[in-house]
Amino acid sequence: MVTKRNRHAYVMLVVISVSVLMITLLSALANLSLRRGLEAVDAERSLQQRWGAITLERALLSQAPKLFETRKALAAEQDPGQPAEPFLRTAITLRDVTFDVLLGDEDAKLNLNALYHQSGEVDAARAAMEIIGPGAGRALKLLPAVKPIAMDQASLGQNNRDQGGDEDAEQEIGLPLAFRSWGEVFDLRTLSETSGGPAALPNLTTGMTCWGNGQLNFRRASDEAILAVAGTVVQDGGAQRLLTRYRSSPTATLAVLLQSEVASQRERDLLARLLSETSSNFSIWLDASTRGGRSLRRFTVQFRDAEGDTRYSRFVD
Repeated sequence: MVTKRNRHAYVMLVVISVSVLMITLLSALANLSLRRGLEAVDAERSLQQRWGAITLERALLSQAPKLFETRKALAAEQDPGQPAEPFLRTAITLRDVTFDVLLGDEDAKLNLNALYHQSGEVDAARAAMEIIGPGAGRALKLLPAVKPIAMDQASLGQNNRDQGGDEDAEQEIGLPLAFRSWGEVFDLRTLSETSGGPAALPNLTTGMTCWGNGQLNFRRASDEAILAVAGTVVQDGGAQRLLTRYRSSPTATLAVLLQSEVASQRERDLLARLLSETSSNFSIWLDASTRGGRSLRRFTVQFRDAEGDTRYSRFVD
């Protein structure tokens, strides 16, 4: 027989059970709402990162030639004998996203592909080591995709400036890419252990490149890059004389410098293939970061193809 006390106990048990169920459901709903809210915030943050990166990439790459020309002019006024660095660094904050930007002049950097074809893997590795320093040297591991081709056997593709038949127009070197990405130059796992991983690449590669037309813009290049390139053609003393003459006469043209400092016509012709006075290939590293969020890293190279059209290579982390 069910007593009144038993009925009250049963009702109380049901109430407690329903209450526990409601609390559990409300807790699950709250957790779901919180997750959805965080996902919405993450989605908005990711959209801001991607939108900002694309916008900055388009704006800065389109203005890169003008920016570096302005930089060169300012450097010439301050110290005519020294080149401006082949990169521009800045940080821009849009709402809660900070964009670390590194804009590079790829033609003013030591071109590993051209150096590899001109003098081989050993010299290319040695030159790269001088630029990145011994600290990151353990991570340097060249993995060329093709065998080197002698520069005097390489085909020449006329630059789009040669449309009018000007014999003095610059010529681009038609060489297959031996190094197509930084993964064929560095052991990224070792780099992560010694230098902070892929985030270290922008700082390590401000003075060398795997892209560009194969010619070094000596008017913006560092002494190390000029000596490395010229030293593959003339003796080290000849390369140093060429550099010294240029630093003392920064307005002298490449043709005049080669004529006065290089005796051999063959060597002059070869240096004219390896050196230039202009740039048409640029790059941009972008690191979009937020507090507590995942960074978006993006590397884009803007280059001219054999027909003179603008192309892009993009690497996104």
